[in-house]
Amino acid sequence: MSGGPAEPAEAPAAPRMLASVPWVVVVLGVGLIVGLLVIALFSLRGQERQPVPAPAPPMYLPTLGVDAPTSAPPTVGATGTPTGSATPSPSATASPSTGASRSATPRPSASTRAVAQGAVTARYEATASDRDGFEARLTVVNGSGGGQGWEVELLFTGNVKTIEASSPSGVSVSTQGSGVFVLRGTNPLPAGQTATVRMRFGRTGTGDQPGQCTVNGADCVIG
Repeated sequence: MSGGPAEPAEAPAAPRMLASVPWVVVVLGVGLIVGLLVIALFSLRGQERQPVPAPAPPMYLPTLGVDAPTSAPPTVGATGTPTGSATPSPSATASPSTGASRSATPRPSASTRAVAQGAVTARYEATASDRDGFEARLTVVNGSGGGQGWEVELLFTGNVKTIEASSPSGVSVSTQGSGVFVLRGTNPLPAGQTATVRMRFGRTGTGDQPGQCTVNGADCVIG
């Protein structure tokens, strides 16, 4: 036997293994928790990706009064046999009554009545025009059976200011407001005779025809 110191004996392996077991349990627990979290995350994403179901079609409930109304049966008056009310009355015949014919007949104008009665007629015609005025001719005809006096009224716009008139049979002129001129024969016009009046108008602007011309209240011809 040697006299040196004895070597210490090695520790058994079992206590070292038991000392490392808690760390293995911790690692396994953490792995299990991570796996559960991953599974839960994928399950939530799968639910979000599910398509939304289409809405159900609307339901229409039947309403009252939808059916088309049935036509009423024809009355006795609408049948082939004419009733007493459908018979035309004598007033509805083709021959118009006296009152209807009077209302349908158009009333003649003043100038038409004057020609029909052979009264005095007149015609206005522009004969010349320049920058300061224009000239015109007035022809008065007595179509009646006796001598007639005549009066012609000419209505111009406000741009016609003055008038000068002359006639072999005699004429007088008066002004009634702006652009209104009245010409009268100084002597009665014999039956079937004509009086010619020559006129010279002063104006500012343009225009050589009156807006209105009357002879003894009836329209005269312009142009």
